[in-house]
Amino acid sequence: MRQQVVSLEKPSFWQQVFLQSKVNGAPYHGEKLPGHSWNWPKNTYLQRRLRYLRTSGFVDARNDMAQEECRN
Repeated sequence: MRQQVVSLEKPSFWQQVFLQSKVNGAPYHGEKLPGHSWNWPKNTYLQRRLRYLRTSGFVDARNDMAQEECRN
């Protein structure tokens, strides 16, 4: 495992994140941010692939095999 060198002069990225967090007393203006409406992406490659596997019966066959293994 590689040894990590820690510099005492400049805080690391994560040290800066924690130092600037609301919990540590830093100012936080998140409540004042404008609301944003967000939707899940549609018709992505992974969604199309899963749909294809489900319609081809491959996913069902894998589920059946996994359930059979659990019973044994």
